[in-house]
Amino acid sequence: MSMPYNSYVQPPVSLHTKNQSSSHSYASPINLFSPSGYQQIAEPSHLERGRQKDYRLKRQIRIWKLVTRIFTFLLAIYPLYSQAITLHKFLSTKDIAIDGRNAWAKETTIWPTILLLSTSSATMLVSLLILASYLLGVRHANKTEKTIGTAGFVIEMGAHIAVWVATAAAYRLGKTGNDLWGWSCSDAADQIQDQFQAVIDFNNFCNLQSYAWILSIAQAVALILTGAVYYLAWRRLKHKEMMKKDMSRIPTHS
Repeated sequence: MSMPYNSYVQPPVSLHTKNQSSSHSYASPINLFSPSGYQQIAEPSHLERGRQKDYRLKRQIRIWKLVTRIFTFLLAIYPLYSQAITLHKFLSTKDIAIDGRNAWAKETTIWPTILLLSTSSATMLVSLLILASYLLGVRHANKTEKTIGTAGFVIEMGAHIAVWVATAAAYRLGKTGNDLWGWSCSDAADQIQDQFQAVIDFNNFCNLQSYAWILSIAQAVALILTGAVYYLAWRRLKHKEMMKKDMSRIPTHS
């Protein structure tokens, strides 16, 4: 007697038959729609909220950094312009003599002018390079942020504040009457103004340098007010530490 056809059909062989005696176990079945091929374990909702908060803080820090760069760049334009014009005027007129004297003090000191000019130039250059990276696109901005980092930004701004405070103070202390600013605003310059009318307008250069000093103070104050960035950076640091502790409490699956 022949056996029924179905009796010849072998039962399907499981792909995991050889592994049934193995000590390996899987935390979850295969999921073809998961990037890793296995079912992804859902994280607690508070961790997701933590990541969202971290993203918001990161975005706020980046915005404040950008605003700070724009502000410091704009405030540095006028001091740079005024000191460059003043120094050029001095160098181009110091050898012009009328009635046996030139338009400036006998022993003119120019280091306060050069100091403010150099500080303004450095501020503009650094701010311009970083702003250019933002204008080139998000990828360049991210690369710049990664290179500098929040800690680097804080250190740089701290040094920047110290430099501008020192510059503003030194520029004012250098106003002794023999410097370009002090001489332009002095009574001695007023006395020879008519004599050198065709050479220089002392009142104009006095105002030009006075406004530059005011803006140098504004630059230092504006940088101090960037404490908002330091506060946000501190908040993000504490938040990331809290997230790390939360992540360490999640049980691992082997």
